[in-house]
Formats: sequence, C-alpha cells, structure tokens
Amino acid sequence: MLQPADIAREFIYPLRHASVLFSWLALFLVIEFAMSGGVLGLLLVLLILPSFFRYLMRVLDARARGKDPGPLEVDDLLWFGNAWSLFMIVHVAVVVYANYFLSDEFGIGAAFIANLGLAVLIPASLAVLAITRNPLESLTPGSIWGVIDRCGAGYWVLPTYLILGGGLVWWLSTQRITGFWLELLGTFLVFAFFSLLGATVRPYKFHDEVAIHAPAEPDQDALDADLLHERTAVLNHAYGFISRGNRAGGFNHIRDRLRDDPDPDGAWAWFFDQMLRWESNEPALVYGQTYLGRLLHDRDYVAAVKLMMRCRLINEAFGPRPEDRELAIAAAEHCGNDELARQLRLVR
Repeated sequence: MLQPADIAREFIYPLRHASVLFSWLALFLVIEFAMSGGVLGLLLVLLILPSFFRYLMRVLDARARGKDPGPLEVDDLLWFGNAWSLFMIVHVAVVVYANYFLSDEFGIGAAFIANLGLAVLIPASLAVLAITRNPLESLTPGSIWGVIDRCGAGYWVLPTYLILGGGLVWWLSTQRITGFWLELLGTFLVFAFFSLLGATVRPYKFHDEVAIHAPAEPDQDALDADLLHERTAVLNHAYGFISRGNRAGGFNHIRDRLRDDPDPDGAWAWFFDQMLRWESNEPALVYGQTYLGRLLHDRDYVAAVKLMMRCRLINEAFGPRPEDRELAIAAAEHCGNDELARQLRLVR
C-alpha cells in the first residue's frame, strides 16, 4: 500500500522526469494548436489523440514495472501497431456518455452516480489492459475485481483521486478559469493519475503473474513448440518424397514452408541441420547449395563461408552452383580464407 510520501512522489512524477515532462508538454501544445485550427485542426487532433492515449499507457505500464517510460517516440505517433494501447478510447467514450448524455436524459444526479461507479471501475480496467494487452480482458468483471481485491485498501486512493481531481477541474471552470491554463492542469492531472495507478499496482507484480487473467498472448515457449512441430511435419513429409526418389517433390515441399515460415532465416538453417541427420548426406548437400546461394545473394558472407566449410568437411568436392561461384570466391576473400578461394577457382 502506498504511503502519503509515495503518493506525493508519483503525483509530481511528470514534473520530476524531463522525458515525461517534455512529452506531456509537446502533446498538450500540439493538441492546443490543433484545436484552434478549424477543420484542419480537427483532423490534426484526430491524428494526435491516439498518440496521447498510447503514451499514457506507456506511463502506466512503466510505472507498474518500476521503470521510466522514456520520451515520446515516433512509434507513439502511429495509428497501427500495439492496437491494445488505443483501447482507452472506449473508456473515454464511456465517461463522455456518462457526463453528457446521462445528465441530459436523467439529470445531473444520475451522471454523478455513474461517475462514482466509473471512478471505481476504470482504474482497475486500465490496469488490466496494461498488464494483459487484451482489450476484452480489461472489460471482464473477474479481472477488474481481481485488481481491486489484490490492491486492497490502497486501491481506493485512485477513485478518490479521480473524484477530487474531476471536482477541482469542474470548480475551476465555474470560476472563469478556462482555456489554456485549465486544460494544462487537466492534462497534468491525467498524467499524474496514470503514474499513480502504475505505482499502486506495482507492489503486487501483476506483470509477473497470471492469477487475474488467462494469458493475453501465447507463451513464447508455446509458440516455439508449435513452430518446431510444423517444421518437423514438413521435414517428415519431404523425407517421404525424397526417400522414394522424388527429390524435386521433397524440396518443393520444403520451399513452400520456407515462404510461409515466420522466421525464414532460422528455418533455412534448421532444415539444413535436420537433413544432415538423415542416413544419406547427399540431399542435405544439394539443399546446402541452394541455401548457400541465398546467403551469398544476401551478402551474408560469414555465414556463407561457414556453410561451405561445413559441407566440404562432409564432401570435399562440395562447391557452389555455377551461377554463385564468383560470389562464393568473393565471400571467401572477404573472410580472409585464401585457401578456400583458391580451391573454388579451380572448380570448373
């Protein structure tokens, strides 16, 4: 649970760290400029707001890990990539609906009650979003309650902050303090809230646990296991072709896989290593010539020379395809292997 000194430290966190301070001011000033620019300004706001939301989620995620979010980056300005970080737009839309539409339909009392409920639920929902990267998970009651329950009494600092902060901004607006300074204060309070939210959940190390949710993304070990399973199935199928004399069919099957593999560089090396384990090394050496050509045309000379030396240990007559011979000589010279270059020149 955060102590008063911790709360104060996180509240002024956007002011204490230059990268966050300048990122906050840059986003604020661009949005202010855009909002005064008519229709074109509105378009600019639509382009910048996702960056604002994305950076806030970076602040939350970093503070939950006890790290600094760093400065605003080019990737933060892009609409695509890390789409989960833009899901906060839904939370903003719900707040807007509660404050404008509910008050018009049912009066200010209904809007106030709705805001109290949202002040309790939204911090936990945002925490789940940062932890799981899963928008649907952030709306799951069980996950939201999991955060509230684990944080205990310390969690209630967050709803209190939202209620007091929102009340302060509303009161200042009634005192004719509007425009630039009120909006500057409002955005600062938002940045401070995301820092405080991250610090509130940090002691419970939610990022290291999955007790409040199913994993939002497949575990890397599971992904690696699936990839190995798929490659092995292709290799076994290709072996069936080649062992029956249909070498072209076997290699075509492997090439189809190489085009679709998420890690083609790793796949080329993996298939070569596995084929060397067959009873006959000849298919691996034939495949190795094609693999060598790929490395040479990619100018990966070090890997190409290592491959040639490995193949020549199996069969000293191994050499590149005729169309790759000059590149192979250049690779050997580049790596300082004059003897290999000399032997390659002797091949006709």
